Amino acid sequence: MLKSKIHLLGALALILANGLALAGEKPSSQVIIEVGVAVPYGNLGADFERTRLGLSATNGLEIGFGYRIPLSETVTIAPTFLFLDYGNYEGFDETVTDFRIESSSYRYGVELMVMKPGTFNMPRPFLGIGAGLYRNRVTGFIQDFFKAVDQSVNTMGYSLRAGVQIIGLEFSVIYNINRFNTWQFHQSDYSERYNWDNISFRAGWLIPFGD
Repeated sequence: MLKSKIHLLGALALILANGLALAGEKPSSQVIIEVGVAVPYGNLGADFERTRLGLSATNGLEIGFGYRIPLSETVTIAPTFLFLDYGNYEGFDETVTDFRIESSSYRYGVELMVMKPGTFNMPRPFLGIGAGLYRNRVTGFIQDFFKAVDQSVNTMGYSLRAGVQIIGLEFSVIYNINRFNTWQFHQSDYSERYNWDNISFRAGWLIPFGD
């Protein structure tokens, strides 16, 4: 785990150095507002009733925003916030009758982005890499229905983004790495390893901010 984090920081440094080498006149800062669809993988998407840690989450809605600060003509860094609400799993059990499992995530992060030089009306491809604090929440029941839960777990998460920007709009694909250990989502005497990775498809609206 430590080695992977070191590799990620190294990749961030390489992207930043490459972008600064292309530095030109810095543009204005921008606020970006994004909406998207998130597709769950790992334990999130695994079957709740047939797997030990599955939550049967379905495709969800995400809403977020960021404040992009230009470091050069081609490089920006942005504090970001995102709320992701996965689709609920609804089922029936003879003991508890109808039940519902809800999964969601709040994400506070920083994203570094490198974009191809160009004008406002030109398509400008970009790549981004981010890291932040992910607050993952589950409400409902554990798999054996022994008890109801309403628990949250904080962990570090990472994102990789690719997309294109044109006339003040952005369209991108993001892979989020969200893996952590906890005992709170399952009835056991030890921490379980969870994989909450997801892929997102987002559209964004860019608003200039400042001179």
